Amino acid sequence: MSNIKSLHLSPDSLEVFYFCCDSLPVLNKLLNLSIESDEEKGWQVMPRLLNNSPNLQTLVIKGLVHRVTDKCGDACACICEKERETLCCLSKCRVKVLEISGYGGSRGELKQMRHFLGKLECLEAVRVCVEEDSNYLRANLMTLPRVSSKCDIRFI
Repeated sequence: MSNIKSLHLSPDSLEVFYFCCDSLPVLNKLLNLSIESDEEKGWQVMPRLLNNSPNLQTLVIKGLVHRVTDKCGDACACICEKERETLCCLSKCRVKVLEISGYGGSRGELKQMRHFLGKLECLEAVRVCVEEDSNYLRANLMTLPRVSSKCDIRFI
């Protein structure tokens, strides 16, 4: 598993990884991580995956809506700011490209995008595939603060 360069995880796979992989190996060669979200499944394994993928460059997420749990950790914006660790796993993450598909512009999705843009320090490109073409939705995303001065948001 430590030689994997690209990994795609379904919502069920995310949960299996969380419950079965207490000691996830360091994935030094992982460059591309793609996950699918589901409102019935949580993101509990995301902090562990991101922390154990030091060379990850591209993060692809199909749908930001997921089941909120107290174990989502700091990869997610669903927990209170004061409950988050001082050093977020996203701040250590070297992701340069973030791709989001199925973006609908809900309050929760916007909050999650704010979290990503405010924590991913190496981010250079964000590609967002919106569910419906809306100037309001685009404007909301474009006005979010970004920790990376190189970050460019594009809509596809």
